[in-house]
Amino acid sequence: MGMRSLAVLRRFLPWLCLAVFGAAVAEPRTIAIANFGEHPALRAGVDGFKAELAREGFAQGKDVIFDDQHINFDRTLIPQLLTNAQSKRPALIVAVTTPIAQSSIRVVTDKSIPIVFMSVVDPVVAQIVPSWQAGSATHTGATLFPDSMASLAFLKQLLPNAKRIGVPFNPAEDNDKTNLTELHAAALKAGLEIVEVGIDSTNDIAQRLQSLKGRVDVLFIIQSNLLQTSLPVIAATAQRVGVPAINTLDTPVRNGSFLAAYAVSYERMGAAAGRAAARILRGEKPSAIAPWRPGPSDYTPLISRKQAAQWNVTVPASLAAAVID
Repeated sequence: MGMRSLAVLRRFLPWLCLAVFGAAVAEPRTIAIANFGEHPALRAGVDGFKAELAREGFAQGKDVIFDDQHINFDRTLIPQLLTNAQSKRPALIVAVTTPIAQSSIRVVTDKSIPIVFMSVVDPVVAQIVPSWQAGSATHTGATLFPDSMASLAFLKQLLPNAKRIGVPFNPAEDNDKTNLTELHAAALKAGLEIVEVGIDSTNDIAQRLQSLKGRVDVLFIIQSNLLQTSLPVIAATAQRVGVPAINTLDTPVRNGSFLAAYAVSYERMGAAAGRAAARILRGEKPSAIAPWRPGPSDYTPLISRKQAAQWNVTVPASLAAAVID
């Protein structure tokens, strides 16, 4: 290389380095989404998360890319799912549902990776975060903490003669235990009786629910991974038991298999997780971000006209706007 060429190279070398450095900085950051399974509600949460990140200025493909994986609700694959997410060296991991978030504490060994959870009912009881006032050193996110008083108020308004409420739950799930505790406390104030039935496996749902025949006036289905993935079985069994069913998700109301729902918006929950993620991507620590819990405006009542006719339910005028065909 001649002296003139060397001089030219030295002149433009700083600009070349700056261009290379700028290109490296502009590389999109990976967000690993570790989802328990493919379900309309969980997908709505993930979609809400992605949409909110975009609103926060993190464009997909330019600023962030998503590695979106699920394990079809197979608990044995949770460690593999999280290990794979960690191997991508992501800017953060999104842990969808309580089992995934709980396992991430142990399985994700690189504690420099922040974890944003969603579709978790009570992260304090599940020991994911220390309190409702702050995240942990690695975790924060958005919850589905139930408003049981409002749910039962809706139920009484729609079914004023109902006194005994059948509530199936999975004794192995922290989500389910929190829901049941909240319902018992709310029912005591509302003058209602909760008749609980434990269900350990999807194979037991029909038989266990059948045991409620003649003992309850309505079924109330909580935010449970086991139950919410088995809604067709629950709907069919409710018919045999001879009582209507009310859910905490609106999907079975929209397809006419459940009477009603007092449903939290999974899109809003996902958006709240997205706002937490945006703060972390800008440099905040998870410990500085309190977990989000839904308020009254995050719930929507929905009533199936078809089911109301089947069960001879007269919808009060105050709930007329909630009726769908």
